[in-house]
Amino acid sequence: MITIRHIYTDTVIILYSNFAGNYTLKEEHCGTMDDIAEHVCDVLIQHNFNYADVCSDSTGEVLMTIRRT
Repeated sequence: MITIRHIYTDTVIILYSNFAGNYTLKEEHCGTMDDIAEHVCDVLIQHNFNYADVCSDSTGEVLMTIRRT
């Protein structure tokens, strides 16, 4: 078993979309990378999204991408 814990905390902008690209959602969230990843997974499932980009609010840099297959 391998456990990874991210302690980096940031305010991020999360852009959700489906593969067809015809439905998107943008939200702001703040927390550790673990908290943000868990939140994104919950929203992907709840709203039937397929993909999310997590971007730093301050720099715009993509910090994480999560894809549901």
